[in-house]
Amino acid sequence: MRTSGPVLAILLALAACTPAPEPDPVPVVRDPNVDVTPGLNEKEPDTCGAKKFAQLVGQPQTAVATAGITQEYRIIDPFSIVTQEYSPDRINVNVDGAGIITHLTCG
Repeated sequence: MRTSGPVLAILLALAACTPAPEPDPVPVVRDPNVDVTPGLNEKEPDTCGAKKFAQLVGQPQTAVATAGITQEYRIIDPFSIVTQEYSPDRINVNVDGAGIITHLTCG
């Protein structure tokens, strides 16, 4: 009976190392009145001429350098911090985590 104490302690220690169960994913509920279409649409007027460069969507961000953009632009990746001032002539080139262009906006 003396060996049951250390065995019990070991079993309790091993049980404490078991990972917690994964929580159920929370479903994403979108507002049906919000337009989530990527890129330019009626709510975002094309003041910067970004529509001319729509062929860049799906290409790597390095394609921007050879696209012939002559005005101010900035590349925005999901991890970058950007200023919040609005510049209607600036093109925002949004890229995903892999550096692929997802959409263009003005601002």
